[in-house]
Amino acid sequence: MSLLLKAHHYMEEKIWNCIVKRLSGVETIESKELLDQWLAENELNQEKYNQSKSIWELSAHITPEEPEVSFQQFSATLTPLTVHKPEKTTSFWKYGIAASITAIVLMGGLFAYKKNQTKNQPIDWIVKRAEAGKMLKIILPDSSAVWLNSASEISYASTFADQPSRLVKLSGEAYFQVKHDQKHPFVVKSGALTTTVYGTSFSVRAYVNEANTSVAVNSGKVGVLGADQIHKDAPIMLLPNDQLTYNLKNKKAIKSTIANGDVDAWTNGVLVFEQTPLTEVVQTLSRKYKVNIDASKIAGSGCRLTARFNNQPITAILKALQLSLHIQSTQVEQTIYLKGGNCM
Repeated sequence: MSLLLKAHHYMEEKIWNCIVKRLSGVETIESKELLDQWLAENELNQEKYNQSKSIWELSAHITPEEPEVSFQQFSATLTPLTVHKPEKTTSFWKYGIAASITAIVLMGGLFAYKKNQTKNQPIDWIVKRAEAGKMLKIILPDSSAVWLNSASEISYASTFADQPSRLVKLSGEAYFQVKHDQKHPFVVKSGALTTTVYGTSFSVRAYVNEANTSVAVNSGKVGVLGADQIHKDAPIMLLPNDQLTYNLKNKKAIKSTIANGDVDAWTNGVLVFEQTPLTEVVQTLSRKYKVNIDASKIAGSGCRLTARFNNQPITAILKALQLSLHIQSTQVEQTIYLKGGNCM
């Protein structure tokens, strides 16, 4: 083989590798530049690429029957592929496409066998719960980290291998630092909301006794779907410092801006209230300090609190309620009774 033919064959193999990288989603900057340059040379190259792409996409629609033989037996039944000597200008593509067809059939059979081995296996769910007055840090099977707030519970599979997504179920509040994996989205189901990410940090609040569910983003990009007809198909996209508050009663979603440091402030013991209804403030204090709070004697129902407490004892917070909302408090053992208030 002359040096010219060797160079031509080398370039054919290199272009083929670039095509495979693009179609499989692992394209590099170098391979992209080389392939784009080759495609721009002439229409024939574009036609060759389209043929290769069609063969590649065919693999997504193959659903082979369940194999009843081992890999060795299965591969032994394949008839050797005979390829007649083609013209030099198209040899690479005929060999490449023929090899792709053979690989698709073989991988399709093995995929069906593997799928059959795992599809009937039940998912082994792990459940973790942070008791009232405590927080819990959890490392998931993919090395993503979760901070679970007081009186919150999370469920996740013991392994994410062979799963289309990294699904977790949340009741309560949690902050997530998700390891990036473009092919396996990270999905949080929290009551009426489903949050999907690929690698980011964000907080989800979904307590069953609260009227609102919220998602706030620290970094990355998040897509949120609601359970109602309006929000079930088109995700609401959130970027850093975005917060989505979803009212479970009227099915309305409100998008707002939140300070970056406030997204995960509670993981450091900081309480942030921004025009928060008193009922929600009471529930938050009850969970964090593990006390019962009776607010049945509060005058009016329009009390809202805007305040920030940096790791302060509950007595300091009760004092702030007295000064700002004229709410008196009395503690008897593990129950705090609130009364009064000027919230109209």
